[in-house]
Amino acid sequence: MSAEANPSRVGSGLAGLVFAVAAALYANTLGGGFILDDGLAVRHNPLIRSLHRVPELFVSDYWEPTTKAGLYRPLTTLSYALNFAVAGDHPALYHGVNVLLQALNSALVLILCLRLSDDRALAAGAALLFAAHAVHTEAVAGIVGRAELLSAFFFLSSLLLYLRSGDHEGRASTVAYLGSLAAHALSLLSKENGITLLGILFCYDLVYRSDPRRSFVGRARQVLSTRWRSAYLGYAVVALGYLLLRHLVLAEGAPVAVTTHIDNPLIYLAPGWRVLNALQVSLRYLGLLLFPLRLSYDYSYDQIPMLDSLFDPHALVVLAGTLALVVASAMAYQRSRTLFFAIAFFIVTFSIVSNLVVPIGTVMGERLLYLPSVGFCLALALALRALADRLPLSPDAAGTCFGIALATLVVLHGARTVVRSQDWASEERLFLHDLAVSPDSVKVQNNAGVMLVWQGKIEAGIEHFRKAIAIDPSHGGAHGALGNALLALGREKEAIEAYEAAVRKRLKNARPLNNLGFLLVERGIDPPRGVRLLERAVRIEPDNPHFLDSLGWAYFKTGRAREGRVLVARSLEIDESGDSGRARREHLRVIDDELAKQTSLSPVKPAPSR
Repeated sequence: MSAEANPSRVGSGLAGLVFAVAAALYANTLGGGFILDDGLAVRHNPLIRSLHRVPELFVSDYWEPTTKAGLYRPLTTLSYALNFAVAGDHPALYHGVNVLLQALNSALVLILCLRLSDDRALAAGAALLFAAHAVHTEAVAGIVGRAELLSAFFFLSSLLLYLRSGDHEGRASTVAYLGSLAAHALSLLSKENGITLLGILFCYDLVYRSDPRRSFVGRARQVLSTRWRSAYLGYAVVALGYLLLRHLVLAEGAPVAVTTHIDNPLIYLAPGWRVLNALQVSLRYLGLLLFPLRLSYDYSYDQIPMLDSLFDPHALVVLAGTLALVVASAMAYQRSRTLFFAIAFFIVTFSIVSNLVVPIGTVMGERLLYLPSVGFCLALALALRALADRLPLSPDAAGTCFGIALATLVVLHGARTVVRSQDWASEERLFLHDLAVSPDSVKVQNNAGVMLVWQGKIEAGIEHFRKAIAIDPSHGGAHGALGNALLALGREKEAIEAYEAAVRKRLKNARPLNNLGFLLVERGIDPPRGVRLLERAVRIEPDNPHFLDSLGWAYFKTGRAREGRVLVARSLEIDESGDSGRARREHLRVIDDELAKQTSLSPVKPAPSR
């Protein structure tokens, strides 16, 4: 039998092609390191370092033990733990799993598109566009982007199993349905956006399983009346069970960290202005999907100026653009059920991260487009097909034009993906490259300063810290980093002024408290206040070995040697590695010598090395 006559063989061949293209495009990420939040979630996360602690993952916030952010993703953290059990601190395998998930998801997109359309060229084009789209680089190249990849894998699997359950009767249908429910649960345990699956199922049934002669409302009623108990109830039970479990886990212990205006300025706007600015950000997302030329790891304050007047030309553009999209969606409903479903897929999956329904922890992030882009890629392929069909050409010639146009897009996106993935190879490259893309982001300016100081270009780093402070004078981290840089240059008075400014601001970490407190004690400027600042730092981060050592040394310097020894020894129990560990062991030796002199006894036995 020829391949042409064997649809399954053709489908398998296309899936293999899509898988291979996706894997090849991201192969250069395998040499990358731990970037940005990879450090907290993976590299320095004690919860993933032993499989014996796996039960803890299911009763912990995603960002524990560092902080609580109100996120529950135990399956994603479990995947990190499995990675660590195999590869330890070597990042290549972590990146390899991300590449594998991207390739699998691209193949699943192909299967979904083949299910929605008999046009294999269109389905392959949409899947290849998804595989190559440059906006996915953050989700794939950043290890913590796995939450997006893993959730999308189970989301698409659940959707496809649901569709398959409608193709059969009896046992086969039941098995597919139960498999879909299980995949839905796994998607939710990977990331919260899996909650939108029920909306996608409803949209599919509305478009493909209802009477097209009825009105929109009539079709919706028909679907709900026939599918609610027989199908949707199971997904609702899974989602409610997940939400209950999430509530029980996240309600325990310390309060969730508050999202600052730096991460998401939308949260602090009045409802009307929040909606307008969320629509503005949504159109920016759409711009990235269409032209992903200027990509950035950060869009926080004040990279996206907030609109505060309806007479602002930008506000009028946002309103007009939103209206145009609504009209286009209505036209799609009338003319093409597959195009309407593609648009609905994008809108429903994007809604939960759009800040329109529920404010989230960030104003904008490219990784959040990962699942919604499935709908976009299919819609774009459909639009190109319709445009080619309108040309005054024969069907074969129109098909050739469509293929050339889509292939060109895939090649361009693929090239952009390869180049952009290289920026994610290290923080040094990412921080300095994206400075030109997001120069008005306080985080980008601050991170560039940190990297320049690390490179030994301290004066250049100070310039960027000052730019960060100019963008947001309340950014305590920038003041603290400025103090560190000034101190490294011996400009102690200016450093103290920067530290003082830092401790007066809202701090995301206690490092400025530690640095100022230690300086006040070590230089003898104001030891009592220094001790108070260090005690405050330890209360905020009680298991930070550096803060424990600073406070212990301060106690020693102010005549409380025995108390100091307890803290320094504890800091070494937590971590005694590297130059910091050697410095803290020296502190312990000095304190022990002093205690020996005071008691005229032999020195206290040092803490054993591990």
